Amino acid sequence: MSNPIAPSSPSLRGVLAPSIPALLAAAIAAAGAGLLSLSAVWCLVRAVSGEGAASVLWACAAWIAAAALSAAAAWLAHHAEGRFEARLRRRVAAQAMRMPADRLTAYSTDRLRRLVSDDVAALHHLVAHLPSEIATLLLVPAAAIVLLLAVAGPAALLALVPGALAAAVYLGVIPRLSAQHGAQRAEVMTGITTAVDDYARGIEVFRLSGSAQGALADYAAAVERFTSGMVAWARRVATPAAIAVALLQAAASLAIAYAVGSSWDVSRLAAVLLLSLSLVAPALRLGHGLDYVAAGRASASRIEGLLAEPQLPAGERGAPPGDDVRADEVCVRVGERLVLDGLSFAAPAGSITAITGPSGAGKSTLLRALAGLQPAATGEILIGGTPVSAFDEDSRHHAVQLIPQGGDVLPASVGDNLRLTAPGADDERLGAALARAGIAVRLDEGTERLSGGERQRLSMARAFLGTAPVVLLDEPTSALDRCAADRLWAQLEALAHDDGRAVVVVTHDPALAARADRQVAVVPAGDGAVR
Repeated sequence: MSNPIAPSSPSLRGVLAPSIPALLAAAIAAAGAGLLSLSAVWCLVRAVSGEGAASVLWACAAWIAAAALSAAAAWLAHHAEGRFEARLRRRVAAQAMRMPADRLTAYSTDRLRRLVSDDVAALHHLVAHLPSEIATLLLVPAAAIVLLLAVAGPAALLALVPGALAAAVYLGVIPRLSAQHGAQRAEVMTGITTAVDDYARGIEVFRLSGSAQGALADYAAAVERFTSGMVAWARRVATPAAIAVALLQAAASLAIAYAVGSSWDVSRLAAVLLLSLSLVAPALRLGHGLDYVAAGRASASRIEGLLAEPQLPAGERGAPPGDDVRADEVCVRVGERLVLDGLSFAAPAGSITAITGPSGAGKSTLLRALAGLQPAATGEILIGGTPVSAFDEDSRHHAVQLIPQGGDVLPASVGDNLRLTAPGADDERLGAALARAGIAVRLDEGTERLSGGERQRLSMARAFLGTAPVVLLDEPTSALDRCAADRLWAQLEALAHDDGRAVVVVTHDPALAARADRQVAVVPAGDGAVR
């Protein structure tokens, strides 16, 4: 069987490496605690044999030492695992921040949330508990078997039959059954969650369209699949697991031990009874731990997949010496599809450049490429004469500010969203940016109460707060009426002409595009590009 805790990805191994010494120390301490507990049992056996109070005292001392070692093992393992978990969360978040835009969009918000939270948490037991449990299971039973053979002979090993059968179930039967039904259970849970979401959140839509009964039927069908799936799981997985747990109970081992050694003398029978229990305890712990191995390995595989994604190119250049934008024969691919083919244009500082073209021509992709968030397959994008790929991450963010389409905001207060761009800004400056964007809301207002147009204007306020010499905006007026769009465009003109910024705006509004200082028409790849 392959190592259940060793990740196959060099990136994940590198995150785990600093914690390995502490985890090994924890495993050694846990094994020592198990052996000391076994020593205490042996001292009790000697006391039953007539060696008196001294053996009892030695047993108490061994148990106290075992408790101390067990506590030390738990502290070491959880401390090491906690540091590993913190490093891994930072590594996963940093990887997501550095992925090209086309690869990042392949990960939904919910999928990223599960990677950063649920999948990282699923590794907790695998990393913190399993090494110690495996060490204990190997050493303690081996020592107990040696003592049993020495005291009672081969016949005493019959008391180990229940534990051996339970171990076979845990190691062989249950993992196979869980693997067979794991995908089915996940599909069932996804189906019922989707049905509940469709029926509960979209009930108004369903009612207006007259399809509420269809949504209710989908929900009922999902519940039925969930119920039948749970029954199947209980029948095929939970039942063997319950049998294994029953075999691991003390009564099973004690019954066989007594049946085998009922005619033996007291000391020999006590040795068989007590040592057989010493084998059951670590087996129970392993059974608990194995429940998490499959989940932990699956989580590790998903995290490794994210860490193997390509990263955006980054150099070591600092702030650009100028603030104009130029694209030279730029080709951009998204997956296998050519989106931009040989596009060239210039967007000088102190001017507004309007990007126009039909839907699907690659206008938003162009903005992401200009921001350094989507690498060009060929050609070059320069900011102030420096290739955008040559900037270090911090300088790239300070050189270019991208405001995407749709008014992307965090579920926080208006002020918190604005302070993402200007952390040190006071309330007066934040209010002025909101006024320039044409939105009148309180700074402590929650963004969940804002309309689509208000969210868009809140995003625009960040452009007026920022200091980046290049500002890229994707359809900033799409949710605004004509008057509001004209007022916002006037503010963008001031941002470009008065502040000397290079403002590049994607727009479908021909009237606004006509007011721009320059226009660049983008057409689908293969049809040429108008410069």
